[in-house]
Amino acid sequence: MKNILIKFIQNKFKCTHKNALLTSNEGYCPDCGEYLVKNYYLVRCSSCDIKREAKLYFNQIIPKSRFCSNCGSEDFYIEKIDKINFIDAKYAIYLKEIAYAYKEICPNTQVWVNKENDILKQITASCWS
Repeated sequence: MKNILIKFIQNKFKCTHKNALLTSNEGYCPDCGEYLVKNYYLVRCSSCDIKREAKLYFNQIIPKSRFCSNCGSEDFYIEKIDKINFIDAKYAIYLKEIAYAYKEICPNTQVWVNKENDILKQITASCWS
């Protein structure tokens, strides 16, 4: 119970990205400025590989029902899918996740100004002579 309360308090002060990615699959959050990607996930039964409906519980993906309706198994696994199909729409769940790979590729912007420095040297040299 103590761990659940601690997780709840920690998540309360994080950005929920409620206003981000309303019409697109990736972009910046207008509230916190993080670059986000919308990822889709399916929950499948480990025994019979049937799709199961999913829900979020403290930011974890779990099946809605405890047991599989097809075989009665309790075990499941989560599959990440790139594109969502019309058939998978009922079973899929999406999360807005921070794209850390994008930050590693483009950490900052660099500018080289060698020609500008040469021009400044010529101007200062002509002023002093």
